[in-house]
Formats: sequence, C-alpha cells, structure tokens
Amino acid sequence: MYLLGYDIGSSTIKAALLDAKTHKVLGLTHYPDQEMDMISRQRGWAEQQPEVWWQHFCAATQRLLATTQVDPKKIEGIGISYQMHGLVLIDREMQVLRPSIIWCDSRAVSIGQQAFDELGEDYCLRQMLNSPGNFTASKLKWVKDNEPDVYDKIYKMLLPGDFIAMKLTGEATTTIPGLTEGIFWDFKAKKVADRLLEHYGLRKDLIADTVPTFSIQGKLTKAAAARTGLAEGTPISYRAGDQPNNALSLNVLRPGEIAATSGTSGVVYGIVDQPVFDKKSRVNSFAHVNYEQNHDRIGVLLCLNGAGIEYSWLKHQVARSDHSYADMERMASTVPVGSDGLCVLPFGNGAERMLEDRNVNAHFFNLDFNRHTRAHLYRASLEGVAFSFVMGVNILQELGLNVDVIRVGNDNMFQSKVFAMTIATMLNSRIEVVDTTGAVGAARAAGVATGIYANLDEALQDVKPGIIHEPNLNHAHCQQAYSYWMSRVRLAVEEGTAATRSLPPAADAHRQNKELAAVRLQLDAANEFLAEIKATLLRQDANAASKVVQRIEARLDGGHREWEGFEAHFDLLHDDFIKKLKKHYPNLSMQELKLCAYLKMKLSTKEIAQHLRLSVRGVETGRYRLRKKMGLGDGVNLVEHLERI
Repeated sequence: MYLLGYDIGSSTIKAALLDAKTHKVLGLTHYPDQEMDMISRQRGWAEQQPEVWWQHFCAATQRLLATTQVDPKKIEGIGISYQMHGLVLIDREMQVLRPSIIWCDSRAVSIGQQAFDELGEDYCLRQMLNSPGNFTASKLKWVKDNEPDVYDKIYKMLLPGDFIAMKLTGEATTTIPGLTEGIFWDFKAKKVADRLLEHYGLRKDLIADTVPTFSIQGKLTKAAAARTGLAEGTPISYRAGDQPNNALSLNVLRPGEIAATSGTSGVVYGIVDQPVFDKKSRVNSFAHVNYEQNHDRIGVLLCLNGAGIEYSWLKHQVARSDHSYADMERMASTVPVGSDGLCVLPFGNGAERMLEDRNVNAHFFNLDFNRHTRAHLYRASLEGVAFSFVMGVNILQELGLNVDVIRVGNDNMFQSKVFAMTIATMLNSRIEVVDTTGAVGAARAAGVATGIYANLDEALQDVKPGIIHEPNLNHAHCQQAYSYWMSRVRLAVEEGTAATRSLPPAADAHRQNKELAAVRLQLDAANEFLAEIKATLLRQDANAASKVVQRIEARLDGGHREWEGFEAHFDLLHDDFIKKLKKHYPNLSMQELKLCAYLKMKLSTKEIAQHLRLSVRGVETGRYRLRKKMGLGDGVNLVEHLERI
C-alpha cells in the first residue's frame, strides 16, 4: 500500500513514493534534469506553458515507477504541492488559452495597488488580510484589460495545482486555501470576495468549485492513467501551495509553530489561530492547509529576497575555488560572535517586503584590511542573513505570533550551525532540522482523506528532527551585534528614503520623464480629437466652416510643434534616442516613432493603446510591423533592442 506525492515547481517536477504503513520513502525523483524555461516577452514578465508541466509530470511519474517497480494499483492516494499564485486559464474543452502567468511575474503590480487604494485599506486588510497586490486576481484583471479575446473564452481560472489535478481527473476544481493565495477569499464573510470581483469586473463563474484540501478531489481518468503509467481510478486526495505544504511536511500545523527555509531567498511561515494582517504589507496571510470555515488556521508568510543568494555570491566571488560550504563553515566557526565588528546587510536581491518594498542593496560595514579575513566575511555574512530572519520573526511577533519552535528542512542554509544557532539564540527558541521534502509531505497528506491515516497527527507521527539547534551562543554578544546590525539597516533605509526625496539630476530626469510623458500623451490625444473635428467640418458647407477650420488647423500645427518639443526633451533625457532611431531606421512613421518612445518609457500595452487611440490588438499589430521594419528575428526582444539604441 503506497502513497504518491508531487511538488510542482517552476524549475522542476518532484515526485516521491511512500510506503503507507512503514512511512519509508521508497523513491524520490524529479523531471526534467535541467530547469524548466520561463517565457519573458517583456521585462518583468514570467510565463510557463502548463502543458509542459503536464508532460514533465508524466515523465517524472514514469521514471519513479520504473525506479521503484511498484504495482501502480497499490497506490492508494495522490497528493499535490504546487508553485503558488500562478494563473492558468482554460476553455470549456479544458484546453489552455494562454501561457500561465506565474508567481514571479510582476505585470499586475500597478493593478493591485490601484485596487488597494480604491477599495480601501480597511476592506482589503480586514476582509482579505492582504492588498490585492501582484496576486492571481490582479493577474486575471490584467488579462481582462489587455487580452479581451482570451478573457471572453475563459471557462475557469485555475492555480497550477488545480490544473494538474484537472489533467488527472478531468474536473476543474480548486480549494479555499488556493483561493486565499489568489486573494479571492473574504475571511470575514467566509466566502469568495464578491466585492473584489465586482471592482475588477470579473465574472464569478470563472471561479472553480471548491473541494476540501483533504478529500477525494477526483479520480484518475483512463487517459491520464495511460499518460502517467498509474492506475485508472486512483484518487487525488490532497492539494496545497508549496509554502503551506512545506510547513505541513515539517509538521507545522499549530499556533506558535514556524516553518522556515533559506534557499536563494528565505521564507518564514508562522501559524496563528485567528485572521491577522499587517498594515505595512510586510507579510501576507493565507489559509493554512488545516483551515476550515469554523476553524481558523492562518499561515503568515514573510519572504526575504536576500538570503542564500548572498552567501552563494560570497562563495563564488570571494572564497577560493577549492573551498566548499563545509570549508566556509569551519572557517566561520573560528571567528567570535559579532565577527570582530564586521557587519553585512544581505539585501542585494531587489526590494524587500519587510523593509516596505525598499531596495537598500547589500552593504559591508567596518571592513578592516589589517584585521578581517575571509573567515570574518563568512561569519558576518551568515550573521547578516540570520539577523534578517530574526527581524522577520520579530515582525510576526508584533502581529501576535508566539514562537515556540522553528522547524526547517535540511537542504539549505540551516545546514550551517553558525547560522542556525545565531537565530536560535536571538529568538531563545529551538530550531529543529527535519529530513523531508515537499513531495514526501504531499504523499503523507494524501493518506488522510483516503482513510489510511485517521488524521494529520498520525500521518506525520514520525516527522522528527534529526538535528536540534539550541540557543547556546552568548546572548549578550549576539544582542550587541544584532543591535548594531539593526542600526545599519535603519541608516540604509533612511538614506534610501532621503535619496528618493532628493534625487540627483540624472535620476530626477528619469522621474520627470514619466510626468512629461503623461502631459505629452494628453496633448497628443487632444490633437487627434481636433483632427477628427476638422475632418467632420470639412464634410460640411466649406464657407460656413472655414473660420473654424482655420482655427483648428492652427491648433494642429501647434500640436506638431509640441511633438517636436517633446521629442527634443525626450532626446535630452534618453541620450538622443529618437535621433538615433531616425538614423538607424529612417523609414519609421511618426506613429512608429511615438510607439518606440512609449515602449522606451515602459508604458503598458493598454496605456499605449489609450494614448495612440488604438485598440490593444492595434498596438500589438504596430509592434509586429515595427519588428519587421527593424528586421528583428523571433529570438530578439523588441523592448530590449530599443534599450540598446
């Protein structure tokens, strides 16, 4: 009797097979061997083809069955963990309508912020616990605004895990935790957030029917069985996003427990027993896997962009080529707490949510060439990331989370004793390192709804820590180092804030450029409106309209001069961009020059369409013709090409 679990990531599909009685992991595999590609048609976009996920899912399943040689008919349940916040759109034939807009795509940021402002902070935070932000609902609104032909064909909106479940069962369903991660759920009313849907103008029937997180959510179809090698009728009995599922895998289910990871980025995910929100939007709250409408279990998630990537950078740029992470750990352990005054801020991987979306970059403070060695750099870097985790947990504590225990996996920075003990000492909490994976956790969870396990406690009964880090460092020394580190963070934030208030000339020019563009685009629209009036009048009696026409012509001539003035100012701000454009491509029309300028300014397709008085499709056609005139091949990004001019 076996259980099967999957982790549907944006890099690879992982699969795990578990002996349901002994809890022994019989096999682990992943597919493909190289990371899956992402489609990025514009800066800030990230898409993947859901059908590619399905192909790799089938391949991973076949590989796992071939390796373990188990009888597929003895697999009693399937659990699915998946990358959160993605958008998959299907039609009535269950066919995908466009590539999935995945978690790291940022095109809907402005849409979510506008909705937050218009719906109001009180409603968004008290009802949905979050700003609509760049989450799934805002991505669906983007499709409605920019791809109306696609929107009109939508039968259901799905999350990535919902799509895989649909391919297995032929049924389009979702879960309440899934709706909360998309910001479609009203926690106060305990139902779909109708007001948000109405504000975005989204049809409610696009939301798939909900099934419980732990339930028989459907059974494997004959077609899916043929593709995967599994047995027809095998039940899909669990589905959850990757961060809630990671917490489940670590047996983090109760208030006061925290799951943490520190890979490229870091995540702190804590459990509370009542809805909580952060007015500064430094964290996000979602329904945990054991959330029920009469039983609040909320997962509060804080993400740290600058975590493992900082230590990885140090290894590749500073460490000797023959030094492993184990070598770096041994060297770091020879340096005292506080790294002899050397201090590192690890925030070099973009804007940080817990710093209220400020991008302060990484910093090294007090580096002394006569005193500090590589070992000091290693320890200071580990302490810098550890202190950022402590800062994050302190934010959770501000929101009412009591930290009793922190559980982590054994495949990231928590392998470092220096790192883990620094956090344990600062928080006066144990850190328990558990040897498990998300796919294994999904397999365990799949056994609950099928009746193999009576409850989650039984399913997770042997999830025990292999290593425990106690708060054994000198707390006073750690506190002193942390206090200094926090003072450097505050200084970096203040300097960044001051810089945005008093920008240098070049940066100020870039800021003013968009303001200039808005004014110019309004003038352009007005001029085109005048042109329409002129054409209408010319169809009337010429004598009666002559004076009006003359005045309009004078205005239109002035509009042409306004464009020339805008062009000159734009060239000043953008290093003679339009002059160079005319030189390289002398056959471009005035409309195409404007299109290039607006693309250079990173305006959205919808904004460009409004200001050029075109449809969204008209702008896309204009981009296509522009590419042809410029002789750009299929693999060349138009916006990136314009950036190089």
